[in-house]
Amino acid sequence: MEPEEVKKNADFLVKNLAGKEVQGSATVNVRYKTLVGFAKVYGITDPKYVGPEEEGIIACHAFANNFTIKALYKLLLGMKLIQDGIERPFMLNVGKLLHGGQKYDWEGCVDVKPGDKLKITAKWGKVWVVEKNMVLFAELFVSVINQNSELVCKPTVIVAVRPGGY
Repeated sequence: MEPEEVKKNADFLVKNLAGKEVQGSATVNVRYKTLVGFAKVYGITDPKYVGPEEEGIIACHAFANNFTIKALYKLLLGMKLIQDGIERPFMLNVGKLLHGGQKYDWEGCVDVKPGDKLKITAKWGKVWVVEKNMVLFAELFVSVINQNSELVCKPTVIVAVRPGGY
């Protein structure tokens, strides 16, 4: 992609994404075996995270990594924009998409349990470009609710996209 097109796309995204809802939502079905397996990967042995299913285990907080990133990639890969009157995907080359980091806010949230059906939505926060290398960065404010419309997690994710990917 030519530098002029990269600059044009970057300017368009910085101007048009901040504060807007990401189209659509992603869903994740939470399974007991997935919760236990994920906790064990991290060496967690506490029975409230890896105990028998009938004892009502809950997800360890690290499990948020499992559903947040997976759902956001799905949302971003399906996202469409109108630029210069023409529909185009947000991601022009998925190989240029990078994970820039995340933080999780658990205030006012309920525990994730086996059998939950999570719905993940997101809203764009600040969007900026590092002029030196034209990497696009964006905050995504994510909301994760369960089947009872209860908040289970409020992640903030930073995505980075190298030139040619946007």
